[in-house]
Amino acid sequence: MWRVFLAILAAVAGLAAVATIGLYFYERPTTLRIAVPRGSDYQKLLVILNQEFVRGRKNIRFRIVPTGDEKTASKAISEGHVDLAVVRSDISMPTNAETVLIFAHYSSVVVAPPGKRFANFADLRGKTIAVVETETSGDANRNLLAMIESEYSLAPGEIKTVSIATNDLAKLLREQPIDALFVVGPFDSPQISDAIKIISGDGALGAPDFIPILEASALAEKFPGLEANQILRGAFGGSPPRPSQNIETVGATMRLVARSDLDNSTVGDVTRQVLANRAVAASTVPIANHIEAPSTDKGKLLPTHPGAAAFLDGEEETFFDKYSDMIYIGAMVGSIIVSGLATLASRMAVSGHARFDQVLETALQLLKSGREADSPEALAKLEIEIDEILTRSLAAAATPKLDNHQLAALTLAVQQARLAIADRRSQLGARPSSQPPA
Repeated sequence: MWRVFLAILAAVAGLAAVATIGLYFYERPTTLRIAVPRGSDYQKLLVILNQEFVRGRKNIRFRIVPTGDEKTASKAISEGHVDLAVVRSDISMPTNAETVLIFAHYSSVVVAPPGKRFANFADLRGKTIAVVETETSGDANRNLLAMIESEYSLAPGEIKTVSIATNDLAKLLREQPIDALFVVGPFDSPQISDAIKIISGDGALGAPDFIPILEASALAEKFPGLEANQILRGAFGGSPPRPSQNIETVGATMRLVARSDLDNSTVGDVTRQVLANRAVAASTVPIANHIEAPSTDKGKLLPTHPGAAAFLDGEEETFFDKYSDMIYIGAMVGSIIVSGLATLASRMAVSGHARFDQVLETALQLLKSGREADSPEALAKLEIEIDEILTRSLAAAATPKLDNHQLAALTLAVQQARLAIADRRSQLGARPSSQPPA
């Protein structure tokens, strides 16, 4: 019986240990590897967000993996080296990842120096364009320019391009005349505003000419990573405003993407925590103000991750929704185990009582045999059997603990057996043999 109690106690302790370990792993923060262009504003943004997660004891942590540029970040998640990545939509979007959040909308700005006028991008055939590039963009801006050229059936080389960094733009304008400047980024980003200021000069020659891309919508239909947008009148300040009217153009988006096989609840937590902390991050990294939720419409060419869509649509699963089947099955298994142990304990108790009945019957049989023994040797054997009965009854683990009535019955049977042996020994005229105390 004691062993059965220990088995039940061990089973309960085991179930409690499993539940505790499961709760520990459930509550432990999930650390996600995230690829982001090294030195970019997005790396700074992720550092600030991760600090807020740690400070607020959130269940998400970022392990930042800096990459050389935006293209390398996309490659990192395509090859499965990271869980999340900050990618640019016009650079070969990874096929094994889906959108979590839109970090920023990029616009391509084509602007000519004061004194030059072009009605449309096609008018730049045979001209020279300076393409502003950054360390994080790599060759992405030149590739975007090539897409725009293809829309106007411009063969490679029909527009001469010169790659330039923003810091070297003023020097280039002094040493080499250019017909237009091509720069890409959020409309309020320093790389665009600084480039506009430099190309505008002191204003003595008038305002720069912003060149529209009138076929922006057609471009966006042909290339899923592009989107048609507008540069609003006065977006770059000045008097008169720059530009003087809304300008049609094409651009791309910077997106936070997650692996398609990443758990939906984890992606939902990332979406929730980033949106909840973007206002705090914006005080340090202004680009956080651009973070927005993606469209959750079905059939998008750049689909939204199901985990992010569930959070944004208010369809997230609760703890019981996710684990109800597991809890139900666990309760059933636990009930079966407990019932089995109880049945085993009951059967062992019945078996133990049956053994006691056999012992008692044996003692009564010895009583009868003691009265019928015909020699002192037979009586001595009976005394040894009585001792064995006591040993088995009081010390054997298979026999249940005796209650008062059982103990009284067994004691009476043993005493009567000993008295019968003593009486028979007297009748046979034999001297009592030495016997161990009961």
